[in-house]
Amino acid sequence: MYNEFREGCDFVKKQKIIMGVIIGVIVVMIGVVLVLIMTEKQHITYHDASDDGTFSTSFIRESHLNTEQKNYMISPYSVELALSMLREGTAGEAREEIESVAPKRNIKTLSVYKKVNVANALFVKDIYKNDVLDSYYQTIKEDYNAEVLYDPFTSPDKINQWVNKETNGMIKKVINDIDPDFVLALANAVAMEEEWRYPFACEMTTNHTFTKANGKKYEVAMMFGDYEEGVSYYESEDAIGVTLPYRIYDRETGKEAEEEGEQLDFIGLIPEDIDEYLKEFDMDTVKDIAENSEAAGHSLEISVGLPRFEYSYDFGKFKKTLMDMGIKNVFSPGTDLSNLLEGHPDAYVNDAVHKSYVKVDEVGTKAAAVTYFGIKDSAMPMEEKRYVSVIFEKPFIFMMKDHNSNEILFFGVVYEPEKWDSSKTCK
Repeated sequence: MYNEFREGCDFVKKQKIIMGVIIGVIVVMIGVVLVLIMTEKQHITYHDASDDGTFSTSFIRESHLNTEQKNYMISPYSVELALSMLREGTAGEAREEIESVAPKRNIKTLSVYKKVNVANALFVKDIYKNDVLDSYYQTIKEDYNAEVLYDPFTSPDKINQWVNKETNGMIKKVINDIDPDFVLALANAVAMEEEWRYPFACEMTTNHTFTKANGKKYEVAMMFGDYEEGVSYYESEDAIGVTLPYRIYDRETGKEAEEEGEQLDFIGLIPEDIDEYLKEFDMDTVKDIAENSEAAGHSLEISVGLPRFEYSYDFGKFKKTLMDMGIKNVFSPGTDLSNLLEGHPDAYVNDAVHKSYVKVDEVGTKAAAVTYFGIKDSAMPMEEKRYVSVIFEKPFIFMMKDHNSNEILFFGVVYEPEKWDSSKTCK
């Protein structure tokens, strides 16, 4: 009887142990599932706000939605630097919104910094110079190498003079007037003047028919070049294009080099449909172009026809684009600028401007952009041997990016290149 009782107890114990193991396994599995769910959420958040420069391509996509079918160019690099300086002065919801769109990251120093001018500035109305926190002054000087300029700012002259100087005269002014309640402003300027590594021969430039987005045709000044080295050809399901190198410079001396060194690339793309192509445009697209372009060489000769173009662009819907991306609070009175100012609870960003200029000809490229955020203090609301030929004879995309870091300095779409004029010759 006793043995039967012991066996019964042992059976119950075994059952309890088995049930405990089963429950433990279930708990572990639930934990694993929760961890996977949280990991997936973190992965999604990281993808949207990563450290690999995805703001650039997000800004490109949103900007295209807010532009008409006309020539335009933006500088994601300039905008991100200006936003970063603005973010340093915000707190609370304003900071959260900016970080969700342009997360704090180590923005890569351009490998071609000796050939590209990048300048940051803080303009402070002199009567408010002591209202700007010392910690903010220190941050933008040390982390952004920003110049600090004081002035009564009764006119925009000093700001526009800075813009004109830092863009090498390509952008004369960024604002036409200044608000009476102006407190301070942040600005970034980017400018480059680069010569092609393999220039287009002037005698090869001739008139060529270009078809606009609406189907109308007209004659443009088309530059032609044939390449057996140096230039790369890209082809995907949605687009074809070429990468044209600018001159290469020695890392140490900044002098022109023959082989390895620092350089910028010009990328021209002809998508089947520009609107559809840019809906999916991201850093993977940029990396794919860099990794899957085929260099001209023994088995490939590349012929390129690129129209001359020159224009200025004022991104009138710049603020709307940032708001559409999720940055809204900073444009409203009462936003939290407590890491920048003290004694100005009603200060907010009332002015957001982005302007650019580009010129592409036989010799090379000139390009500049400026991003400007003006802050006022007011509670008033605001509103076999193969041969390929790539002829850019319809609207096309272009980028200027750092060859090594892949930072996109300039991005644009050309809908109407320069008209052909036989009296206008290159030098």
